[in-house]
Amino acid sequence: MRLLAGGVILAAGAAYLFLRQHPANVYPVPVATAYETLSTIKFEPPDDGATANEISGNGVDKVIWIEKGDLASYRCDLKLAALPRDAGQTHVTVTCSGGGDGPAAGLAKMHRNAVIEHVDAALSGRPFDAARADITAYRWPGNGSIGTAAGQAPKTGAEVRKGARETQGPPATS
Repeated sequence: MRLLAGGVILAAGAAYLFLRQHPANVYPVPVATAYETLSTIKFEPPDDGATANEISGNGVDKVIWIEKGDLASYRCDLKLAALPRDAGQTHVTVTCSGGGDGPAAGLAKMHRNAVIEHVDAALSGRPFDAARADITAYRWPGNGSIGTAAGQAPKTGAEVRKGARETQGPPATS
């Protein structure tokens, strides 16, 4: 009996992994519905130094979200595409820019995570939950992970050391 129960659990787990309905950034709505939903989303009033949220788009398959703030401005392009074999499903790609370089790039990633959570919540029919932003974004392709960070660490360390040397200038002579 235990063997049978274990087999059923194993089969269910395998079915979940291999027959998964869709990737994290694919939603069971047509592009037109996704566009309408994402281009009319209502953001909460800006906080944390943000002064405005603007939404625009091309009317078909690209939505642009811009957040302007006291210290930074972020632009996120949401590209929508129907799946090749199923026009009833939409693949969403989120590309964000702004914030700056160095440590500010980490803030841009945090902003992208929040945008992904907004997209996921809106297209899944649930309320936005800021606490879920990192978890939701982690499932999306192109979102950095600890492996990505570890792979980029040597390059980042070299850039930091180079910047420090350039800032300090040549050694003083007496």
